[in-house]
Formats: sequence, C-alpha cells, structure tokens
Amino acid sequence: MTSSKRARLAIFLTVFVDLLGFGIVIPILPLYAKEIADHPSAWMESVNHLLGLGGAGTTPGAFWAGVGFLSFSLMQFIASPILGRASDKMGRKPVLWMSLVGSSVGYLMLALTSRFEWMLAARILDGITGGNISVAQAAMADSSAPEERSKAMGMIGAAFGLGFVLGPAMAGILSGSAFGHHLLATRGWHLPFFVAAGLSLAASLLVALWVPETLDKEAQARSRETRGHALVKAFKRPGMPQLLGVSMLAMAGFAMMEGTFALLVHKDFDFHQREVGYLFAGIGILLVIYQGGLVRVVAKRIPERTALIAGLVLMGLALPMMPMMSESLRFWPFLLLLIPLAWGSGMGNTAGSALASRLTPAEDQGSLFGVLNAMTGLGRIIGPAVGTFTFARWGGQTSYTVAGLTLALALGLALTLSRKVPQ
Repeated sequence: MTSSKRARLAIFLTVFVDLLGFGIVIPILPLYAKEIADHPSAWMESVNHLLGLGGAGTTPGAFWAGVGFLSFSLMQFIASPILGRASDKMGRKPVLWMSLVGSSVGYLMLALTSRFEWMLAARILDGITGGNISVAQAAMADSSAPEERSKAMGMIGAAFGLGFVLGPAMAGILSGSAFGHHLLATRGWHLPFFVAAGLSLAASLLVALWVPETLDKEAQARSRETRGHALVKAFKRPGMPQLLGVSMLAMAGFAMMEGTFALLVHKDFDFHQREVGYLFAGIGILLVIYQGGLVRVVAKRIPERTALIAGLVLMGLALPMMPMMSESLRFWPFLLLLIPLAWGSGMGNTAGSALASRLTPAEDQGSLFGVLNAMTGLGRIIGPAVGTFTFARWGGQTSYTVAGLTLALALGLALTLSRKVPQ
C-alpha cells in the first residue's frame, strides 16, 4: 500500500469512528433536550413566555432542542477556521488529535447531566473542538491529486454515511437496552453518550498511533509566511463566494430537517428514540450507497458543477413533501423521500468540496476547509434555530417548506458558478 493510500485509509477510519459518536447524538438530542425542557428552570420559563411558547398548540421543547443544536454550531462556526488555519501551520495530526479529545470530554459531560445548563455547556465544548472534519478534509486533499478530489471527498462522505448508519442504530439499541434504562432510572446517566465519549477517545488514539502527517514541511513553511484572515482570502478567489454561500444555505435547509426530524415522526407516527435511531440509520445507509459507490460513477460522467446543482434540486424537492406524507400517515412514501434527500445531500456536499479544493493552493487547504466548515456551521446555526422555532409555532409543514425555499436560494447561487474549473 502506498503512503498516500495508507494516509487516506487512516483518515477515513478516524472520521468514521468519530462520526459514530456524532451519529449517536443526533437522533437522541432533540428528545433528550425536549424532556429536560419539560421541567424548565425559572429563566427558561421567562424565555418561553417572551417568545409566546407557553400557550396551546405550541411546543416549547422543540425550541430548546434547537438551542442545543445551535450552541454546538455557533461554536463550530467560530472554531473551524481557527483549527483549519492551525493545521496549515502545525500540521494536521496534532490538531486532529486535540479536537477529538475535546469531543470525548463534551460527550462525557452530556452523559452525566440532566440539567439544561450543563447540556448547553457540553454542546459548546464539543462545538469548539468539533471542527476536526475540516482538518480531516484538508488531510485527504493533501494526499490526493486534483483530479481525484471528488473521490477523496467521497471517502469522507462515506465515513459520514457509515457513522449515520451505525451511530443512530447504536443510539436506538443502547437507549432501549435494559442496561440503558437502568442507568437512566437509577443514576440519570445516558448510556449512548458514554459510548460516544469512548468512540471519540478511541479515534484520538487512532490518530496518535496510526495517522501519518500529510502536510509537507514546505507547505507548512509557506503557510506560516502568509497573512490575512482565512475568510477574507477565500472570498477573494473567483467562485468561492458562491460556493461558500451554497454550502451555508444547503446546510441550513438540511439542518432544519435534522433538528426537527425526531419531533416530526414522534408527532405523526408516535416514534420514539429507538425508531428515530433506525430511521437515521436508514439515511446513513443511503449516504453510504452514494458516497461509497455512486460517487465514482457521478465523478467520472458528470461535471462537479452539474452534480452540485442536481443535488440541490433533489433536496429542495424532497424536504417540503416530507410533512405532507407524515401528516397524512403515509409512512412508505415518507420513507421513499429519504432517498432523494440523502443522495442529494451526498452529491451536493461532495461536488461542492471538490470544487472549492480545486480553487485553493496546497498551503491553504486547511484554511479553506476551515472556512467551508465554518459556513456549514453557520448553516447549522440558522437551520435548527429557524426550523425548530417555526415547528414550535406553526408546525412541520411550515418548517419543511422554509427548508425547501432555502435550498432554492442555494440553487440560484450555484447557477452563477462558472463552467470552467481549474485542473
């Protein structure tokens, strides 16, 4: 095995193990936050009253679930460019290791608390250290030729997909297990979050023992000599403002679904943590099918700009139709809509990352993916905030229609991209 292939495999495994922990949290956090918010402290009751969330027909827990998502994303938005820039100067390996250890501590805090304030602190810590995906993407770009960037980003996407297959499934199994029920009933501890902490710790050990440094010394030296904020530099490159805007809007639309999906299927289908975990696992399987196989076909036959546009169209059509199917109790049509949702997300993310990487020199790849992930982090701030609030006030159809319109805005930006891409 060549050194570049070994590096890509090691990075893939690291991201996969890390994303298992993330996949465990996603389906449980909304219901967990909602349960905590059902017994609000005085300041939370004041906020509920201020926002008009105490009356009939409102769902205050949905809003507080959004706060849990938003706090993570806000910190990730701030930290991602910093971590990316640090990896350009210090190397990918040490930054990746430190961020994984931080995530492990955040999950451990989440496991041990039943107070909203501590849950918020845990999400803030995990958000600060959660920009490690940008470092992993930069490392993958370091070890890939420009014409292989779509495939390389597809490997990161496949790791995401596998994490979403096994993570939510593990969340459902662990939360529904006898031991999980026992820990929660007797100690108030959450078994799935303990496992997420252990997985992030395992990923940090994998980095320390096996992941090679992918950034060469010359690129590190050039990076130390450059000045200027990463975001300002990115916006000066032709095509990058549109790509960053597309990334932010696409993630905002997807995150509106992510933050309210558990609430939607709980309300309409009476699904709980186990069933929600299995549904997220299904989304993960679809992502793996695309990122692990279909992406190679798409990368060979379809230009990246076209793939990006097609992905946005698929997501934009699927999102508003989901509450139509769930509210009419049409489970199988609802389930089928997950296919264009997942494949559209995979197609758009892979093509967008590959296009952005081609527009950026080697010594700025960490900064690039830091900025790119900061923009998706901004989308994760806007998406859950808007999605959970509109869900709480006006219901699922309004929330998912807004998500679809957000994807339409992203599509409009993508259409302005030049058809000529640097090789």
